Amino acid sequence: MEFTLNVNPDTQAIAFIDQVMENYTELYNLPYKRELRFVVHELVINAVEAMGKINTPAQKEIQIQVTQSNEEIKITVTDEAKGIDEKDWDKVLQFDLDKFDYADRGRGLFFVKNMVDHIWFENISETKFLVGISKKIHL
Repeated sequence: MEFTLNVNPDTQAIAFIDQVMENYTELYNLPYKRELRFVVHELVINAVEAMGKINTPAQKEIQIQVTQSNEEIKITVTDEAKGIDEKDWDKVLQFDLDKFDYADRGRGLFFVKNMVDHIWFENISETKFLVGISKKIHL
């Protein structure tokens, strides 16, 4: 099973992806339904926010790709924003309660990391950034 969705970087896309993931995880009766939906939700929000910080005349998209085998599910979210500097990849996956300021954002990738088996980043180009996750599902 594999599918790819291309969506505009806006709040409607977040709601749409949430609904698609809910339907998909229910239809295929996947284990970890809530965790998978949370993970994709956080990754799409991050992509929407990143693209909201750039000014570009062309319409850009976020691409969500889901690949499922009998053993695992892989999900990638690619946006057309600069992304995270490679030197900061480990840092964004950490969370320090001593420095916690109760801000709305900044914890998502930490939670994602702890809900999946593997997370990775890829700077595809100066304007394309990919976050990928994999989770064993043992169907």
